[in-house]
Formats: sequence, C-alpha cells, structure tokens
Amino acid sequence: MTVYLAVEAPEQLSRATDRIAYNILESLPRRSRRGNVVRDEICAVVADCMALTTDDQDRGPDSRTARIRLAAARWASIGVPIETVQKHVHAGFGLHLDDLEANSAPFDAVRRLMNAMNTVITTVSTTYSEIAPFDDDRGGPGTLAHVLLSGRPTPRLIRELEALNVEQFTVLAVAAGPSSPESVSPRELLTLLSRSFGWPIPGLCSEFGGTFLVPSSFGTERIRSVVARTPLTVVAVTVALDRIPSAAEEVHELLDVATRLRRPPGLYRLADLAIEYQLTRPGPGRDQLELFLEPVAQHPELISTLRAHIDNGLNRRLTSRTEHIHQNTVDYRLRRIYALVGLSAHDPRLIWSLRAALVVRDYQLAGTDHRTAELSAS
Repeated sequence: MTVYLAVEAPEQLSRATDRIAYNILESLPRRSRRGNVVRDEICAVVADCMALTTDDQDRGPDSRTARIRLAAARWASIGVPIETVQKHVHAGFGLHLDDLEANSAPFDAVRRLMNAMNTVITTVSTTYSEIAPFDDDRGGPGTLAHVLLSGRPTPRLIRELEALNVEQFTVLAVAAGPSSPESVSPRELLTLLSRSFGWPIPGLCSEFGGTFLVPSSFGTERIRSVVARTPLTVVAVTVALDRIPSAAEEVHELLDVATRLRRPPGLYRLADLAIEYQLTRPGPGRDQLELFLEPVAQHPELISTLRAHIDNGLNRRLTSRTEHIHQNTVDYRLRRIYALVGLSAHDPRLIWSLRAALVVRDYQLAGTDHRTAELSAS
C-alpha cells in the first residue's frame, strides 16, 4: 500500500485501521476495487480518521484533514455522491465504536471518536460544496457534468444531447501543476476549453484537479493544443454516454500513473501509458518486478545511472553527460547492475526486465506530488 503522507498513529490502532479499510473496500463495486487510487485513498484516509480519534480536538484540525480533503475533492470531481461518502464515514466510525464498546473504553475515548467523526464529516461537506455547488442555472455545465458522471442521465437529457449530435464524450482527468505565478489552475483550463470550442464544457474541478467532459466531435488534437498552453497533466479517453462513470475512474487511474512517474505536462491517451499502467496493477507480477531491483536499490548511484541510461535510449555517451561521470564509469556501473540482478548483458530479457522493474519501483516509491505535502504543511 502506498501511503501518500506520513501517519503517526498508535501501533494498537493498526489492526483496527486495516479491518475498517477492508470492510469499506469490500462494500465498493468490484470495478472500483481493481485500481490503486481508491484503495490507497481509502486506506490512507481511514488511517487519518483513526489517528484523529487519538487527538485532543481542542487543538483544532491538523495536517491529517488535508489528505481527507484531497481525497474528497477527487471523489467529488468524479461524481461520487456525497451521501455515499458520508455513509462510509459513518460505517467506519461505527465499526470503531463497536470496538470501544467491546473493550469497555472510557467515555473520553468515545468523545474523541465523536469529535473526529464531526471533523471528517465537516471536511468532506465543505470540500464538496467548494467543488460542486452546481450552477445557478440547474441546466448548466456543472450540473450536466454531475449528472453524466453519476451515471443517471434522464431520457430528456439524452434526447437533448442526441439532438446536438453528442453521442460520445472525451473524459479528461486533470491534475494541477506546481504552484507558481504563471501556473494555470484546472478551473482555468475548463474556461480555456469552453472558450476555444465555443461550447460550455461540463466539468467538476478543485484546486487539485478535476474531471471534464468534452464532446468527442471537438477532437483529441484540438484538446491537446489547448492543454499544451498550460503546465497541467491531463489524461483522455473517449467513450459513449453509458461508459462515462467507469471511464472517469479509468482516466484517474491513468492520471495517477502519469503523475507518480513524473511524466511531463501534456495530454496522454491510454496508448501512451498502457505499459506503465499494466505494470503497476496489484498482483504477483508487480511484486516480482519490485523484488527484481532490490539488490540494486541498495546503491543509489546505480539506480540513478540505470534510470539515466534508460531515459537516454541506452546511449552511453549521453548517460555519461547526464550523470557527469566518465563513460568507463558508466560501463562499470552497468556491469555491477547486471551482476546484482543475475542476468548477462547479452540476455535479451535484461533491458526489458530492468525497465519494467524501474517503472514499478518509481511508482511504488512515489506519493502524490509536492502539492499534497504543501497542503499538509499549511
């Protein structure tokens, strides 16, 4: 499990945290459990909620609510109803309350639990209200995005879209770029797209990212040209109306891969990330690849040289320049890497195995980008 921010919860809470996270995950649709994002979010947020139950709430909210807010922002942006989130919040705290009752916990522990639940519910509600207040005009683009992402379009809405020849949408998952005076927010990208296409693009977004729905008739390359004017990372997939909710989850999984592997800003399609996406799915294959580089991982200079060598298309001269070392040193380090993983330099599996293992290692080690750390420190 990848935990995005450090959580310092008492050891005795770890088993309860795992049990609550497991119960929540088991209650989700199987489709939602296939990826990494929801699993990581739920496990991390449950850990934060449990940690809040040990805090003196009179001190006010701490950095743990930052991650809850980040997760709630993503859930809101893909159309998860707030009622669903609150139901799971109550269920999780209810399981912990059962534990407290079974252990005859003092009243103060129950008080802290109730305070923690109130903090979480308030954080989620506030975040949802910021992202999806919906339009003053109930037929506006924000409302349209919410309806389509929730998978509940009315027959009338379907007829209206068909009359406009809108039968497919390109679903965009957007991640905010690093903060700077020149940065463009996801909301500003939504405005740019609407202006460029002369059509109000439906979308739900926050300061962290968002989900936009662009009629497929506008074309991916036109979207790419708009995205190229921003420092944002965007993933796109084109689907029919009934596939929008599942596509939203898929593009956010792909976006997670792109951001964790620090891909440059721009527009990505599934074909651009298919190998990395498949390599990072949970399972014995990923576990084996993670172990493959373990002997090399003890030597940071070898990992750095390997990454540079692969990024430079296996060009020794470029790797030498990038790493500021002599070509003979590059050769020496590469030979050490090959020896440590137990493969010959002439083995055709070598480079593919090293490349795949490096993707898995980088993905597993990466958390959310520095925006999350900045938010938790504020």
